[in-house]
Amino acid sequence: MISKDYKVLVVDDEDEVREMIRRILRFSNYQVIEARDGDEGLQKAVDEKPDLITLDIMMPGKDGFRLCAELKQHAATKHIPVVVLTVAGSRKKAMNAGADYYMNKLFSIDEFVKVINHLVGRRPSEQPSA
Repeated sequence: MISKDYKVLVVDDEDEVREMIRRILRFSNYQVIEARDGDEGLQKAVDEKPDLITLDIMMPGKDGFRLCAELKQHAATKHIPVVVLTVAGSRKKAMNAGADYYMNKLFSIDEFVKVINHLVGRRPSEQPSA
């Protein structure tokens, strides 16, 4: 049985990507909060205090590198793990911006869920059974 409701903030400008990630996370018993761009993502991160944030690099306005750096500098969000999901971008630049993990959007569902579970500290006994 899951003892905590973990929240994940998904920041991506593509509706289809947010929907896919939302479905995967909800199936794995995560609450999902969504943002369409970097400014909305920063505001929701501060207001909602998620357990983890996934974000895209290429977004209009504030890109993922800048958002990640701002999240890691903000007192209310600097402790929140950030997973960068992208098809384009630099792993090194993402990690330098403060990302905790970098993953290509062409990920396997099992790998993605395993990374999320690890970063939020979900123990195996809290994970949903298949």
